[in-house]
Amino acid sequence: MIRYLRQVYQAWIDYPLRAGHRLQGRYEIVRFLGEGSYGLAYLSTDRQTGERVVVKQSKPSKRGLGRKLLRREQEALLALTHPSIPKCRGLFEDGKRLFLVTDWIDGATVEDLIFEQQRGFSELESLAFIARLLPVVRFVHERGWVHLDLRIPNVMVRDGTYVLIDFGLARRIGDTEGLEPFSSEEEERRRLPDVKSDWYAVGHFLLFLLYSGYEAQEGQPPGEWHEELSLSMATGRLLRRLLRLDEAYESDAALMRDVEAAIAALT
Repeated sequence: MIRYLRQVYQAWIDYPLRAGHRLQGRYEIVRFLGEGSYGLAYLSTDRQTGERVVVKQSKPSKRGLGRKLLRREQEALLALTHPSIPKCRGLFEDGKRLFLVTDWIDGATVEDLIFEQQRGFSELESLAFIARLLPVVRFVHERGWVHLDLRIPNVMVRDGTYVLIDFGLARRIGDTEGLEPFSSEEEERRRLPDVKSDWYAVGHFLLFLLYSGYEAQEGQPPGEWHEELSLSMATGRLLRRLLRLDEAYESDAALMRDVEAAIAALT
C-alpha cells in the first residue's frame, strides 16, 4: 500500500503543466512533449521573440537531484556550441520550480522515421547515417563530455541534417560524483562516464537502422543479429567492436576509419 501511495503521489506532483500556462510571463506552453526519468519537456512560445522553444522542467518528485541534473544539462549545452546541438537559451525559476530553455528542433526523430514513417535503411544507408552522426559525437568527446543517451529518439533529422538532442544524462568524462551503483553489466556499459559508453550506444543505434530494413522469413526462428542480418564482413567487425564482443575502440578517429572502410566495402 505504501508503494502504491508513493506512486500516486509522484504521478500527482509530476503532472505536466497545461497548454496556455505562461512561465515567467514569457514562455507560453503549446503542448507537453514528454518526460524522462528526471524531467518534463514542453513545446513553448517565447512571447518576447515569437519563436518556438523547448522548456524543460526538473521533475518535482526528484527534488534536489532533478534540479542538479538540469543545471548540469545547462552546463553541457553551454560548453557544446555546435550546429547539430540545440543551444541553451537560459535557466530560470518559476514558483520554486526550475526550468531550462533550449532551441526547438522542427524535424523527425530517427524513432519517428523507423516506426511511424516506416522508413527502411539499407546497410549502406545505415553506415552513411552513422558516418554523419559520428563527427557530432566526436565533438562532444573532444570537449570533455559524454552524452550517455545516444538512442534513436534523441537524434533528429532536420532539412537533411542531423541534430543530437537531450543532454539530460550527459556528464563530464570521468565524473562519477553521485553515480549510483550499476545494477548490471549492460547498465554499466551504457552509463559509465566514458567515451566507450557512447560508442556502445552507437552500436545499438546502428542495429536499429539495420533492422529497419529486415524482414524475417516465414518460419524462421529468432536469432542473434549476426544470424539474422546479412552484413558485409567489415560491418560485422564494426558492430562487434562497438558492442564490445571484440576489442573495443580506443578513439573516435579509429571508429570513424572503420565506418569509412565498411562504406568503401559496399561501394
